[in-house]
Amino acid sequence: MGTFKFSMRMLVKDYKKSLFYGITLIFAVAVCFVFFNIINNPDLADQAIAKSGGTWNDVQMPFSSVLSFLIICFCCFMIFFANNFFLSRKTTELAIMAMSGSGYINSTMYVLYQTFTLLLLATPLGILIGRGVVPFSNAYMYQMLGVHKDPSIIPSEAYIYSFVLVAIVLSMICVLTAGFLHKNDIQTLLSQEKEMKVKRNTKKSVSITFIAIYILGIVMMFMNPHEATAYIVPTLVGLGGAVGMIRYVLPDVVRNLKRGVFLTKRYVLISISNLNYSIQRSLLLFSLMTVAVTGMLAILAANIHSPREFTTGVIGYVVVIVLLVVSIIYKLSMEAMTRRKLFLNLWKIGYTRKELRKIVGQEVISYYLILIFIPLVYIAFISGRFIYYGDMTYSFAFLYALSYIIPIIISGFITYFQYLNAVVKPIKGGE
Repeated sequence: MGTFKFSMRMLVKDYKKSLFYGITLIFAVAVCFVFFNIINNPDLADQAIAKSGGTWNDVQMPFSSVLSFLIICFCCFMIFFANNFFLSRKTTELAIMAMSGSGYINSTMYVLYQTFTLLLLATPLGILIGRGVVPFSNAYMYQMLGVHKDPSIIPSEAYIYSFVLVAIVLSMICVLTAGFLHKNDIQTLLSQEKEMKVKRNTKKSVSITFIAIYILGIVMMFMNPHEATAYIVPTLVGLGGAVGMIRYVLPDVVRNLKRGVFLTKRYVLISISNLNYSIQRSLLLFSLMTVAVTGMLAILAANIHSPREFTTGVIGYVVVIVLLVVSIIYKLSMEAMTRRKLFLNLWKIGYTRKELRKIVGQEVISYYLILIFIPLVYIAFISGRFIYYGDMTYSFAFLYALSYIIPIIISGFITYFQYLNAVVKPIKGGE
């Protein structure tokens, strides 16, 4: 069987492994199309020129265009992240191909055929979805700016740049895929799912340092002038402290709890160990979520009276939250599949299905509570500062917090049921 036919057969057979990648591609293309429209919309650009009383050379680039460009870059990053996760799910197949005598080129083409097929399907679907969203975003901004134009008219540049971006992304994926297969031998590919080792025995002074850095970020908010950009550095400082606590302090806390109060609690003992591992594997997503929700809050508050910038910010915020939430759900769901043997062994030694569900529930609830808490502290302080200066209402702050918490809660329920389907449902036996 040829490499192309084999790759297509495996793509269809193991479609679940490609589901997250395909959804990410479709959503990212749709988002990029929407923001290319905002950047290249001549009616919105004309308004900026008219208000300035000059020409293009006299007009500074609107903040909405800068934000649109950043969102497009973020979508590209999430595509590369999804591609990396897609490759990590293919390591066993690639190792088997290598052991069967398949060469480096054939293994590379095997993955690229699947990637190209997914992009070929995702690009028109994404543009079609973006084409359906653009008239609504245009209508809102036209109404706020007093522009009397047909909102369904989309500049041709949006189509052109979207296809160009897909071509650039595909070329980058080819390079990344080739590099991934070149640096990983058979043994490495077969051990991709091996549990990550976490740093142990962190000194007490190191723990105190990271906690202090997290608190310092909050203190810095009150030391800086009241501007949207003034919250960037404090947030990054606090994020550094939060990542340090999760990476270095949390393993020690978990180990001490397992030796102490949780030693006789057989449910918690297992769930907290899985929780520690899951969080360690999600450091990047935790970091992106914290920066995104705190940064977008400052941007929206600073541009609440600028329709184009505010609308762009709202769309961007929704995009970021959806991409990150979907990534977290899929990552946890895939990791749950690697724990089937663990839960099967627990059932064999006497744990009931009810007890196994309790272990899953404790892990998922704790994971999402931590995900909510870390950014929420900074959301509260940033909102408080804007409210104090009269630039934000209590209702806006409350709605913003809800718009972050509710998707996280929904994703928690989805993760919980997918987790159960992966590790408890396959077990045949009584309660």
